[in-house]
Amino acid sequence: MSGDRGAVELEGITKRFGSMVAVDSVSLSVKPGEFLSLLGPSGCGKTTTLRMLAGFEQPDSGFIRISGEYVQGIPPYKRDVNTVFQHYALFPHMTVAENVAYGLRQQGVPKSEIAAKVAEALDMVQMSKLAERKPRQMSGGQQQRVAVARALVNRPSVLLLDEPLGALDRKLREEMQIELKLLQSRLGITFVFVTHDQEEAMSMSDRIAIMLDGHIEQLGDPETVYEHPSSAFVAGFIGRNNFWQGIATEHGIRADDGTEFVASRPEEDVPNGEQALAAVRPESIDLSTEQPTSSGNSTRGTVAGVSHFGDALQYVVSTGERDIIVLVPRDSRSIRHQLGATVWCSWPADDVYLFSARQAHIVMTDNEEEEN
Repeated sequence: MSGDRGAVELEGITKRFGSMVAVDSVSLSVKPGEFLSLLGPSGCGKTTTLRMLAGFEQPDSGFIRISGEYVQGIPPYKRDVNTVFQHYALFPHMTVAENVAYGLRQQGVPKSEIAAKVAEALDMVQMSKLAERKPRQMSGGQQQRVAVARALVNRPSVLLLDEPLGALDRKLREEMQIELKLLQSRLGITFVFVTHDQEEAMSMSDRIAIMLDGHIEQLGDPETVYEHPSSAFVAGFIGRNNFWQGIATEHGIRADDGTEFVASRPEEDVPNGEQALAAVRPESIDLSTEQPTSSGNSTRGTVAGVSHFGDALQYVVSTGERDIIVLVPRDSRSIRHQLGATVWCSWPADDVYLFSARQAHIVMTDNEEEEN
């Protein structure tokens, strides 16, 4: 049993709400001490999956094992897991220390042990100095730290986190991402983390399960899902992409706007003449005022927009048929292209993702919404 502590296994889990299938025959194994994120858009099934792990929902079919034990029918308080929610769920009339101690008192832990365990948990999240404060006297970030301490005080084998940073502002959110990852690494507890934020999942996770319509679209480490997306949906959801729809050719795709693509790394085998999608990440595109002489993919357009995007400049290049998003590192060597300037966009063949068009209705709609 000790070797299995913290392992999570889902076998063919399905959950329905009336006629809607929220989770559709999901199978997943999480290794002890792993940080795994369930990532996807609203309604993809990630929170329902987490709630079944916690015991708040029961699967209609399939099995769940936690630390080697089947947990169907076992209530949440008898499972060796704890959950951290987005809205903290702290008791407003209790102090920080009392909130953290609550679960221990419910379990009948001797009073002589509670104080030491609470002090240790608060120290883990750097909240020892605020032990006597009430939740209303603290910031959102401080309350979230208390919620984490309360969940960890009895050292569960698995910590479930449901959008725990969603209510925080961006700067505090980024700080808490670092703190949570360091805490998880130090404690060696399995974390199953639900989020819709791609950057959050990429920066914190050992592996990411990307969900869509109740199933897992792709499971892998952050580098793999970014560099080798298994579908057009994953390519569009992890990071950003420019998508072209068209017809597959022997060497790539002939897009509907007339752009010819050479693709040397198709992610899907699309037969010639079939409907297809080409995707190119904004950071893979070079901008130049002169037509490229090297072989590869290129198209001409006009700079229609320039904005700052972190440590890069984001250009919107209009070809007349469509807009292309380009990210260029912002440094002293980068050329600043002015609005209205004529430029050439070029990208190598091995930076073109090629997919079948079965998910075009998802990614093309999302792309149009970003451009508008």
